[in-house]
Formats: sequence, structure tokens, C-alpha cells
Amino acid sequence: MENERHMIDEFKLINRLIKSSGENHPDAKDVLLVPPGDDACLLSRIERPVITTDTQREDIHFKREWQTPEEIGLKAVTVTLSDLAASFAKPISLFINLGMPPYLSQKEAEEIYHGIGIGLKKYCCTLGGGNLSDTDKLSLDLFAIGEGRDDIFPLRSMAKPGDGLYCTGPLGLARAGLEALQQGNFSNQPLISFFKSPIARFDAAEILAKHKVCCVIDISDGLKGDARHIGEASKVSIELSIEKRHLHPDLVTFCSENRMDPQDLAMAGGEDYELLFSCPPEIFEQVIKDLPEAYPVGRCLPFNGEYVLAPPSTLSSFQHGKKGR
Repeated sequence: MENERHMIDEFKLINRLIKSSGENHPDAKDVLLVPPGDDACLLSRIERPVITTDTQREDIHFKREWQTPEEIGLKAVTVTLSDLAASFAKPISLFINLGMPPYLSQKEAEEIYHGIGIGLKKYCCTLGGGNLSDTDKLSLDLFAIGEGRDDIFPLRSMAKPGDGLYCTGPLGLARAGLEALQQGNFSNQPLISFFKSPIARFDAAEILAKHKVCCVIDISDGLKGDARHIGEASKVSIELSIEKRHLHPDLVTFCSENRMDPQDLAMAGGEDYELLFSCPPEIFEQVIKDLPEAYPVGRCLPFNGEYVLAPPSTLSSFQHGKKGR
């Protein structure tokens, strides 16, 4: 029987994605002066290009038995563009290389592209181009271009002693969803959806930019892991502390039922894609008026030999590229 891979019409897939992405973006003709179809696309002039890249690998970042092809495509777009949100940049165009294994069917490939199209529409981003190639396992390599603001570009290195450390939303829910999947508990869909379908917080980024918050990172490696990135870049020690009232009720319930510590999952969970930021407390008092769901998770101290000071945990922060996810 002919291998499924060889039955895939590559040009049909590419053209379908190009068509859907163009239909989804009202300004596509203004952004893409030469759209996909030639050897390269030509973008309209970008004053302050902001560039990021990401990779999603089967059995490292996702499992096909846990996520639909559409969910895989949508999440790949979301986590890539989340870096632009953390940079206060507006998405402009996305480039996608899809690595297709022999067992991937035409229908599955089309569903992945449908998920990508949903993500492009959701975040008002064009498709600049892409490529298809043979791989042993399913993979997506993404490259995104955004346009930065002319008044501020946040950096991990801008945290100062005396700053508070804050988060734009609940933590640990994605990790709880992952734990449920690993247990085979597929009935807990509210938590599982946080793992399978994160949201890039462009809405929160706009508010942080308005208040000139200078130190921001999206939480992909977990609160402890990403706080460490800030501590190392800013040469400060970060003392982490989450009040119980800021733990999501669904997280608390799940942990109670599974004899887990909700603080552990909130501290080390990973893939939340909320924004972690530092600023003086008086600035946060202004931020919270526009972003009431934000809350404190720690404070920045003069460096004392440790980048992160946190309660003992049985979990380690997730590091992308390691198997076992």
C-alpha cells in the first residue's frame, strides 16, 4: 500500500493555507506587497522589525494522542507570537516550516493548516511563506516578524532592586492540564484546555506598554524558570511568593484531589504564556486599574548570590527541548 506521506498534495496544502490566511487578514494586500507564491515574499516597510522563532516537536512539545491536528497548529502560532506580545510588538507576518512524517495523512495536514489559519486570524497576522519537508516525526518550525513600538521595548535586564514582580493571570493551570492528560483523566477539559489552547496576551501587553513597564517576559518555562531569566539578566535576586487567594480555584481543587501542592504547580508549571513583569509598586498601582487580574508574585532585591529565592518544590521548571512533556 502506498505510504500516506506520498499521497499528500503539497502544493494543494500550501495554496489552501495561503488562501485562508489572506482571507483572514483585512490588510493582507497592504502588508504583503508580494505574497507567498514566489521564491520569497516582499513585506511593506517595517520601521522597527521585531523577530522571533519557535519550534514545536512531537513527543517533546505535544502528543498527537492528546491534541487534535487543529489544536497543534493553533498552539504553534500562539506560542510563537507570544514572544511578540512580551516585546510589545504587533504581529506582521509568520513563516512556517512543516515537517511531515510518513504516517501523517492529507486530512491531518489540512487540519494542522486550518489551526494555523485560525491562529493567524485571531492575532491578525499574515502568512509570509513556508516549506514542507519529510521528517521522522511531526514538527513545526515558525519564524515571526512583528513591528515594535517607537517609545518602548521591554527587556529582561531592566528589573531593579525595589521593583515588585507581577503576573497578568493565573499560573499552574496548563501544568495541571498536562498532569491530567498524563493520568489519562481526559474528563477534566477546563484544565486540559489551558495546556492545549493557550492565549498570547497582546491585550495585557498593550496595557503594560501604556504604563511604560520596561521588564517583561512571557511565562513559558514556569514562574521560577522565567523569574531566573530576569534575575540573571538584571543581576538581581528575586524572592517569589504567591498568596493563596491568587491561586485559581480549579487548580486548588485539582491539587486537592491529586495530593499535589498548588503552589508547586503555580511556581514551576510552565506554558502558561501569561506575562511576567517587574516595575516599581507605584507603577503597578496604575497598571492594576487597567488590568485588574494582575497580581504580585514576588519582589526584586539586590543580588545576594541566588537569582531566585522560592519555597522548596518537588517540581522542576520546564525547559523546552527536553523530552517527557
